[in-house]
Amino acid sequence: MTAIDAAATETKVVTIIVNTREVQWTGSKITYEQVVELAFPGQPYDPAGTLVEYSRGHGPDHALRPGKDIQVKDGMVFDVEPANRS
Repeated sequence: MTAIDAAATETKVVTIIVNTREVQWTGSKITYEQVVELAFPGQPYDPAGTLVEYSRGHGPDHALRPGKDIQVKDGMVFDVEPANRS
């Protein structure tokens, strides 16, 4: 195993913020669905109306869409707003 291979398999823990709560994350990426689950554990949600926005990541701030993922960075902030229910 080379040093590059060892670095690629090393698990790095970063702290992300999801709806103002600190979360320890061990993956290099996080999916839309994982962020929503961290924000609202075990609760059903409407992917068409649930908005996930992030800041302090790589590049400009953006929204994360259903079925997509993003590379995480220590201190990254996620804001999750559930769909309005009438």
